[in-house]
Amino acid sequence: MTHPQWVSPRQAVRRRVMFEGRVSRVVDYFGGAASASGPQAYLVEQRDYVLRPHFHPVDQFQILCGARGSLFGRRPVGELDVHYADAHTVYGPLTGGDPPLRYFTLRAEPTDATAFMPESRALLPPRRTGRSLHVDASARAAIGPESGDRAAPVTDGGVTLLDDSRDGLRVSRLTCGPGAALPLPEAGEGGQFLYVAAGTVVSADASYGPETLGWQPPRTLGAAVQAGPDGATILVLRHPAPADRAARTTTDQRRPPHPKGDTRAR
Repeated sequence: MTHPQWVSPRQAVRRRVMFEGRVSRVVDYFGGAASASGPQAYLVEQRDYVLRPHFHPVDQFQILCGARGSLFGRRPVGELDVHYADAHTVYGPLTGGDPPLRYFTLRAEPTDATAFMPESRALLPPRRTGRSLHVDASARAAIGPESGDRAAPVTDGGVTLLDDSRDGLRVSRLTCGPGAALPLPEAGEGGQFLYVAAGTVVSADASYGPETLGWQPPRTLGAAVQAGPDGATILVLRHPAPADRAARTTTDQRRPPHPKGDTRAR
């Protein structure tokens, strides 16, 4: 059995980033500022500013932990929301107040490039509209993605919140009671992230609590973890298959003008 690679909040690396003239705190779980390959995942705390509409040259998920006054576009951010955006798909703005908006960015391949709108419009591929999908992932969520259908049950005891059978894109929420085994689905062709939303999980004889992130590479077979004494809730965020990635990243050579600055380890 291949266990997921886990990174807890204590193991994550904190740094400060200068971005659009502001110093922000970023917490790196996977990858980091200089990562050239492999998964990339980090936590941002956005306090008292608005991040303008923008896009990136790679697909990504975001897990948003709402706070009073925080907005995604015009939508108030809920207790636990998930957003997915295809590469070169504009989303935002993101508004954070005090307390700050906190969100995890999860990518199967790394980038440090952010292209703001409208000045980066020329970098967008012609005649293409990518997916920008938003779902409520909290424990009380009973409604599926944009269609408004009831969340669909899955064989591992959770619910599917978002599913696109064309390329394997999926978001699931898995829940089990104290000490129970929690089966994880196959990672598919794009790989998948795991997010411990509540409780604890035990994997490879180590215990991981809330806001731990896990990564399973593409084509990893299903595995199982065990819930801790308070049970466990995990979000599974499976990236789409990369079959059409070349077609979706034809503008990568035209580097967006606002790379995410790096810098100082904290």
